[in-house]
Amino acid sequence: MTQDKPKPIIRLIVRKMPKPEVAHLEEHHFTMPEPIKCKWCGSVDIKKYGIRDGVQEYLCLKCGRKFNAKDAPYKKQTPVEQIGTSISSYYDGLSFADVARHLKESGNEVNESTVYRWVISYAEKAIRIFDTYTPKVSDFWVADETMIQFNNTHYWLWDLIDRDTRFLLASYLSPNRGTAQAQRLMELAAKRAGNKVPKAVITDKLSAYLDGVELTFGADTEHIQSSPFAKEDDTNVIERFQGTIKDRTKVIRGFKTYETALTILNGFLVHYNFFKPHLSLKGKTPAVIAGIKLPFKTWTEFVRQDR
Repeated sequence: MTQDKPKPIIRLIVRKMPKPEVAHLEEHHFTMPEPIKCKWCGSVDIKKYGIRDGVQEYLCLKCGRKFNAKDAPYKKQTPVEQIGTSISSYYDGLSFADVARHLKESGNEVNESTVYRWVISYAEKAIRIFDTYTPKVSDFWVADETMIQFNNTHYWLWDLIDRDTRFLLASYLSPNRGTAQAQRLMELAAKRAGNKVPKAVITDKLSAYLDGVELTFGADTEHIQSSPFAKEDDTNVIERFQGTIKDRTKVIRGFKTYETALTILNGFLVHYNFFKPHLSLKGKTPAVIAGIKLPFKTWTEFVRQDR
């Protein structure tokens, strides 16, 4: 017996009936897991390489470096932010022991020798990188010197700063306080400023500056000897600068060698110019005022780029 074909009216009704909804999966409901990439070279050609302190470590088969999911520099276990903050805190006046104590309170127990190695290591790297930048400074510079003592020896700490940008152009450490040292300070500052010859250099009454300025810049630069009764503009700059010098001496005392003190000294120059906001500059750094476009704004950012 053959089945009758549906009549045209029935077929029409069937076509107009709503079709049942078919369950389907939206594409955005599923996301493929992101492949683990080498934090140093970005390669995905990696393999697991054991567990350390409860954290999975990996080995990059392309660059050969180990890494883990922690935001820590190569071959270091301490997070980048803690290392960067430690260096900044040290240059702001805390001792190595104080920094180590603060880290311990935050759950990361390290000794002060570790903090010391961080400061020296990253100071050396920062000095090499930031020494390549040339600031746009004014025509008026201020120089001063102060005595410090370490390793049972008296040293003179010479500094020269740009009056308008507050950019610290040169720091010089010497056991002597004569014309040769004053001239060396001027030469270092001129080189850092792109061989610029200032219109005037403001100093105290130390006689060594008389020949030091003239031997370096000749008659093109006026030498202004300031005094407690000099015009307000000059003395204010020098007084504020003295505060900077006092901050500097805190981080140099106690060192055993000239070479170590010099590294710390030049590291402070980086900290002062590039990372430390100044109230007199409305929260900006001297480097920003001097027209330098910075790849790093803090020690933490600098440590993070370390390879």
